[in-house]
Parts: sequence; C-alpha cells; structure tokens
Amino acid sequence: MKLYLIRHGAAEAGSTDDINRNLTARGENQALGAAKWLAKNIKGPVSLWVSPYLRTRQTATPIAKALGIEFLEHKCLQPEMTPQKVVDELCHEEKNIILVTHLPLVGRLASLLTEGVIFDQPWSPAEIWQLEGDVFAPGCLTNVDVWYPVLDEG
Repeated sequence: MKLYLIRHGAAEAGSTDDINRNLTARGENQALGAAKWLAKNIKGPVSLWVSPYLRTRQTATPIAKALGIEFLEHKCLQPEMTPQKVVDELCHEEKNIILVTHLPLVGRLASLLTEGVIFDQPWSPAEIWQLEGDVFAPGCLTNVDVWYPVLDEG
C-alpha cells in the first residue's frame, strides 16, 4: 500500500479565521507542482483525503483534477487531531491514499508510521512523502520518495 502525505501549500499569515485562510500565489503554484509530481508518480486507483480547512481543499483541487478524482473531507486531518486517530481511519481503506493536512499533524503522522513513535517532524509547505508498506500501522511504512516544492521553484 502507498500513502502520500502532503502539507498544504503556503497560506496567508495572520488571519484570525484559521479555517478559512487562503493559499498565497506561491502556495497555489506549490499545489500545481504537487499535482504534476503526483500525476507522474501515481499508478492505479487512489483516494484523496483532505482536512476541511480551505487551504487544504485549495491544495487538493489541482491534485484531484490532475488525477481525475474527487477529494473527500476528513475531520481526522485537522491540525489538532492525533496521528493515532488518522491511523485508525486509514485502517479501513484498501487502496492507496493521498492525505492533505497540516503541521504539526503531518510530521507527527509521518514519524508514527515510519518510526513507530510520535515526534515533530519538520515539513515544508506542499512537501510530499511517499510511504509504502503492507499495512497502515505504527512503524510499518517506509519513506521511498520525497518531493520538495523548492526544487521546482528554481
């Protein structure tokens, strides 16, 4: 099974309405870059889960378009959720999954799935990790590829 972990693209700073923060122009470009990378690297059926926050939906929109799929909002991907809650939800999925979420959750989830322990893994906006393994469980996945948006920004 493959799991693609993505932090949303660069978003507006300083808003009092965190749920409705928009991506910046740079964040929109990062989302397009992520969509191109995923379209080139994903083979076969995949689900696309996003946090209900505006910036994750904006990041997921070009990804969904590039892959010809719809995205599904999942409350378990909100920034304050625990990595174990996400793992519990992933256990019900039978195909490859793309998750678009936030810090600190994305870094903590990556560390739980690859190392079996939770710690604050740093993560750039729109960064993608491709994890693979037999089951979505703590310590059972291996990081096999990474995409950093800065490499495409020149």
